[in-house]
Amino acid sequence: MTRHEYTLVDVFTDRKFGGNQLAVFTDGRGIGDGTMQSVAKELNLPETTFVVPAAKGGDHRLRIFTPAKELPFAGHPTVGTAYVLAGGKDATLRLEEPVGTLEVTVRRGFTEMEQPLPAFEPVGDRAAVAASLSLATDDLEASLPIEIGSSGNRFMFVGVKGLDAVQRATPRGLAEAAYIFTTKTVEPGSTIHGRMYAPWQGVAEDPATGSAIGPLGAYLVRHGVSDGARIVAEQGYEMGRPSLLFVRIGGTTERITSVHVGGRCAIVGGGWLDL
Repeated sequence: MTRHEYTLVDVFTDRKFGGNQLAVFTDGRGIGDGTMQSVAKELNLPETTFVVPAAKGGDHRLRIFTPAKELPFAGHPTVGTAYVLAGGKDATLRLEEPVGTLEVTVRRGFTEMEQPLPAFEPVGDRAAVAASLSLATDDLEASLPIEIGSSGNRFMFVGVKGLDAVQRATPRGLAEAAYIFTTKTVEPGSTIHGRMYAPWQGVAEDPATGSAIGPLGAYLVRHGVSDGARIVAEQGYEMGRPSLLFVRIGGTTERITSVHVGGRCAIVGGGWLDL
């Protein structure tokens, strides 16, 4: 038996018990793939990460697990793990993930990651999408197309007319992870208010989804909703875990050149497992 310690951190929030929960094992050496998955299922958090030695010139390699599967990339685990590794100091880290080596900076408690440039594809059947979210077609924002965007994980972006439609949205036979959003917000200064459903990940609803917010920011720029200089996304409010995610998008409506996602984190506590 070897004792492996983990840190519990809430990501995309400046206070405990908000944001998205994450367990970070800063030394994952010697833990097998199957055991990593079992640990993630045991802890039953949205994600659990294991830091292992780098293999491609980065500072560390990151393994990311939901209770149901390993992910090639995820936003709040990348941000939260970098924050824990920085140990309260400013730092620049290069974290290896299956989608590539990502640079993450920690400055004065704010952690920001670069993300791979997203790819998009259209979704044509608006009525079917609305039905899969228990909404009517009239609830959808007519000026915005439904698209699937991905920087490593696929998300279907569905704009709706207001907060009421976001709050009523309930998955019913979703074929894709869905991010439902409106430009009507709770907090002054926010850009969008959203919810994310991905039952296939083993988590019915996610309180803060960094890997979705990057492509969504690019989507908002491509369709003229934002110039990309500062996008603030609210998420998790319906779950009682309010989160704020900050996005910077470089480029134009015709060509996106850079995607950055960041936010604050709060250490909640920690523990250990004998494996």
